[in-house]
Amino acid sequence: MMNIRIDDRYAYVEIEVFGSYQLERMTEVLNAMRELADRHGHFSQLEIHHGKPDNLLSALFRLTKSTKDPNEFTFMRQMKRYALVSDNPSLLIRTAVAFSQPGQIEMRIFPMHERDMARQWIESAAAV
Repeated sequence: MMNIRIDDRYAYVEIEVFGSYQLERMTEVLNAMRELADRHGHFSQLEIHHGKPDNLLSALFRLTKSTKDPNEFTFMRQMKRYALVSDNPSLLIRTAVAFSQPGQIEMRIFPMHERDMARQWIESAAAV
């Protein structure tokens, strides 16, 4: 199961994943990000994992396969921050966060008990 919440005030998409991503909803996530980027000129993403999602790669593949136009993803350059809240983040995400380049997307991993701190960090991107 997966919950998706769009916060227009702070320009971020919150995805809460319980067990696995709902692949059929990945287009909904992309559309929400695109709309925030269009309205605000930027957006962020807060992702909360309850357990370790078993289909992360399938979800990423679904996103990239959702369009044949490579320019369709240019809005992703407008992502400011990505926060993952998880007590057991996948190796793929830990590696991406560890090797993220300065000046690009700011990325952080928060343990589950710091969920409120993650939300504050994401919301503070709207003020920057």
